[in-house]
Order: sequence, then C-alpha cells, then structure tokens
Amino acid sequence: MTEFRALATLEEWRTCVRLQEMTWGKGFSDIVPASVLQVSQKIGGFTGGAFEDGRMIGFVYSLLGRFEDVPSHWSHMLAVEPSARGRGLGRDLKLFQRESVRSDGIRTIFWTYDPMVARNAHLNLNRLGATVLRYAPNMYGADTGSPLHGGGETDRFIVRWDLDGPETRRALDDGARRSARRLHVPLPDPACVVSRPGEQGTADGGLPGGDEVFVEVPADVESLPPDGSLVRWRETVRDAFLAYLRRGYAVESLVRNPSANRCFYVLRRSG
Repeated sequence: MTEFRALATLEEWRTCVRLQEMTWGKGFSDIVPASVLQVSQKIGGFTGGAFEDGRMIGFVYSLLGRFEDVPSHWSHMLAVEPSARGRGLGRDLKLFQRESVRSDGIRTIFWTYDPMVARNAHLNLNRLGATVLRYAPNMYGADTGSPLHGGGETDRFIVRWDLDGPETRRALDDGARRSARRLHVPLPDPACVVSRPGEQGTADGGLPGGDEVFVEVPADVESLPPDGSLVRWRETVRDAFLAYLRRGYAVESLVRNPSANRCFYVLRRSG
C-alpha cells in the first residue's frame, strides 16, 4: 500500500535529491539540494513523498509565493522512480499536494510542463483540470545538463490549477475534464489541423482558422529519431501556440487517435 506524507527528515530530503538525479540525471544543473528543500518547507513550501514499505518512490515539491497577483504555490518538481511509473502515482502526488496546500488556505497552484510531452498534457489538462496560461519559449535555457532535455530548448506551458474551480472538480469527479468523451477521437479534419513538420499547410500558407483548431504533438516525443525531428516539431508547435494564444484561443484538452498513434491539442476560440 502506498503512503503519502510530507517529508520530515534530512534523510528523506536527501532521498528526494537522489530521485531528482535518477530522473533528470546527475549532470542536471538545476537539482534542488536537500538544504533548500528543507528551508522551503519551513517557510510555507511543500515537499510530499509517496512511500512503499518505508521507501520513498516519488515526490512533489512546491514553493509558496504570489504569481499573477494570487497567493499560491508554484509546483517546481514531480518525479517517480522508474520502477513505479505507469501506476498513476503522478496524479496521486498532485492530489496529495492539492489537499495539503488547501489545508493551508491556498487555492491555486501554478507549474510548467513541456507541451511536446503528450502524457504530461493528458495528466495536467484532462485528469487534473489545469488551464494553460501562456507559452514560454526556452524558459529554463538550452543547456540544463539533463539527458531528458537533450541539449535542446526548454519551451514550457505555464498552467494554473484552481484547486476548487469547476474544471478541477469536473476532472476529479469524472477522471477527465469537460471533453472526457473526446479523449479518443477520429482523426480531425486536416483543414483544422496545424500541419506537421514537412507537410504542406493551408492553401495560403497560414494557420487554420475557425472556432476549433488542432495542434499535433508527437505521441511519444522520446522516441523521435536523433535527426533534428525534435527541433522541427518544437518550432512548428511553438509558432502555432504563440499565434493562437495571441489571437485569443484557449487550450481545451489533449485528444488522441490510438489507431493512428497521433495526439492533438484542442484549441477553441474564446468569445
């Protein structure tokens, strides 16, 4: 049985550091040391762990502050050891974080994630009900020392999680957000889809318009060949999101077509 609790000892914070190294690599330049984890918690931050048989197998870490002029937590890290992945522990850790933060009177958590990682989009948007605020190109720089980042640029979505908001409640009640019934969908009309890298776009060379558009991302970004595909994908996705968000579109969900092994963000024009 998995136990979730806040970290409380120096050894637990040191284990958290080891989990960071296991996840992002020992050469990762932004590893948070045990001393900072400990001090963060003393001044209102939060580090929660998932334990089995007394051994920590995952953690989530957030800092207390203000963002968008809202008293909030910024969730900076979440990691699960490789042997425990695929069991929903990431979502469980976020729900544990939600309850712990709410008990301190905080109602909003912000964090970032890579828009190219479809499984993280599914967790954050569909299963938790977070909302995309903006697209931040190369937020953490291009040389973090982590193999996960491959020396490439670290584009990120900044998302907001309103802990008692309607999207969150719907996601937690239903297991997915408003578009739950559309998580597995037929392939969308090509006229509504941003062209993949190397494909021909719309007749006028621009982005699709309309009330609903789709931005495709790789179903498994880690499996892309080392031939520049990732760079081309990221450029295409970056240009599309920067343009659509500037035009007032909102990111609604991530959907997938299993038979074709393709994933698409759904964007809807506001107003």
